[in-house]
Amino acid sequence: MPRPRIVTDSSVRFSSPDILSRHLVTLAPITIRRGEEIFEDHPATELADAWRLFEGGDLPPVSEPTSVEGFVRLYESLQRESTQILSIHTSAGLSRAYENARQASQQFLGRCNVQVIDSETLSIGLGLLVQAAAQAAAQGAEFDELVRVVRGMIPRLYTVFFLDDMVYLERNGLVSRSQAILGNMLGVIPFLTMEDGKIVPMEKVRNRPRAVEKLVEFVSEFSEVDALAVLQNTSVPGEETRLILERLHALHPHTEIQITSYGPSAATFVGLNSLGVVVLETEEETA
Repeated sequence: MPRPRIVTDSSVRFSSPDILSRHLVTLAPITIRRGEEIFEDHPATELADAWRLFEGGDLPPVSEPTSVEGFVRLYESLQRESTQILSIHTSAGLSRAYENARQASQQFLGRCNVQVIDSETLSIGLGLLVQAAAQAAAQGAEFDELVRVVRGMIPRLYTVFFLDDMVYLERNGLVSRSQAILGNMLGVIPFLTMEDGKIVPMEKVRNRPRAVEKLVEFVSEFSEVDALAVLQNTSVPGEETRLILERLHALHPHTEIQITSYGPSAATFVGLNSLGVVVLETEEETA
């Protein structure tokens, strides 16, 4: 039987850059739009490649997922190769990709098994799920096992980050415009997490060193982790990231820590100068 095909958003980020060349993963395009200008995100895209879309003007850039019709065409193409498609997408709390994929999957009932999963995360958090599914498929796992693996990982994925421009919280309906303006004037730095697929403010700090400390404190609460990743606005580690890496290595010396540029799609939610950490907690052993 042909191996299952895996679909995910092109805004995904991977811990291993060769995932797409080694596994049967298809990308559903995510585009960044500001007015008439369009830019397509990709796992290899740096935020700097789309920086112009975020500068100047009152019209903010928005992240646009593949349409329902686009997903239908994509699934039709893949069903010629396999009757099993696992479609894993950016959190439904941030993007319509999951809902569009779910609607498209209804047109394949009875002729192709399309399972659509809301990752409840984004960027490299999404990538960790896709990578696990792709590796399991390459090892010959049954389709139901792929679904089980991904769904079992979602509750163990944690994302925390901070940003220094509260305008992005206003755009996502988390604070009012007056709160965003006042917060920026006072230099307030919100510390946020992903909870049930939504960005949720945890607390506010008054400077970036304290925000960095909060990231490290969060990771220190985990006794065992399977994966750690630092999300920043470039793939080249800055001073803050090097400090975080040093602290995280001390906490989890046997865990490889990835440094990932979160890319332009994620930037429409977290801004241009965000810093965050993604944690995949080790699964508890059952007696």
